[in-house]
Amino acid sequence: MKVLLHDTTCSFLTPGGKTTHAVKLQQEISKLGVDIEFARWWDASQSDADIVHFLALDMPLARSCKAHGMKTFYSMIFDYETNRPPREQRRHILKNRILDKVPRLAGNRYWRALEFIDRVQFMHTADQETACRFFPRFISPDTTVVIPHAYDPADIRISDGLDIRACEFPEKYLVSCANISQRKQSVLLARLAKKARVPVVFIGSRNQRDPYYLSFKAEVDNKYVFDPGFVTREWRDCIERNASGFVLLSQGESGCIAVYEAAAYNLPLLLSDLPWAKHYEDPTDVFFCDFNNIENAVAQLRAFYDSASVLDHMPFRARTWGDVAKMYVREYESL
Repeated sequence: MKVLLHDTTCSFLTPGGKTTHAVKLQQEISKLGVDIEFARWWDASQSDADIVHFLALDMPLARSCKAHGMKTFYSMIFDYETNRPPREQRRHILKNRILDKVPRLAGNRYWRALEFIDRVQFMHTADQETACRFFPRFISPDTTVVIPHAYDPADIRISDGLDIRACEFPEKYLVSCANISQRKQSVLLARLAKKARVPVVFIGSRNQRDPYYLSFKAEVDNKYVFDPGFVTREWRDCIERNASGFVLLSQGESGCIAVYEAAAYNLPLLLSDLPWAKHYEDPTDVFFCDFNNIENAVAQLRAFYDSASVLDHMPFRARTWGDVAKMYVREYESL
């Protein structure tokens, strides 16, 4: 069986979870005896592929794959719509159905590419259920599957020899691992940290030219808001393994690999009070923050910090990439 991974994202411009997802899948699925490669548009030798695994919808390519007898698999990120308020969701569903009835407009809608996808995969049931409501003509529970994100044990506890004291953080701190961006609400979390007097260390990628990042940078005070920047794998490991808890107030995620990695460190989690944060498997120590109410959010962040400490178990059931690779292969084989 030969599988091609196709995406339209350039990791050198947008480093983050999507790139990690693709790299870990290729790494682990190949260990299971599957010939899985990244699609190379110039390489005609890949024309014997059995399945094209899309990480982004591409209607012309999906249509062409079907015309050439290839099966198609799509990892769908639907976090933006899933985390809208129900009233907004209903309005968008109605709008989409109206657009579908206008021939001149219908063919340009991104969801029409789903007609050429054999199996759609979601990272959690919230996205699956929402997408099935949005696009009942093209997908259903029978044509979709939930396979979660994961963590790689090879990235955990690799910082022997590094001393966290070199970072000059407080003895107790929370960590937030995420791209510094509006969707992750980094500025809001920084301001909440100051109000709650809770030390939070921010690690993750950033665009130095982005006005939002500059706004975040202005909040860094090295008392409650720390920004060591985009650190090496070893320093990231050192920072996370010495943290007391993990916090992320994102407006929407499709699983979020950073959350799975935090779980691998046995850290309790404080996440957004939104659907994306409420579908982790068998949760025990996952807490929620009402970021729309500043007073509540400050109190919740402070209470979480006061009680946070490394657990003797994961805060929810987190699988390794090796585990989920087997789940992907089962779906490939069924196609």
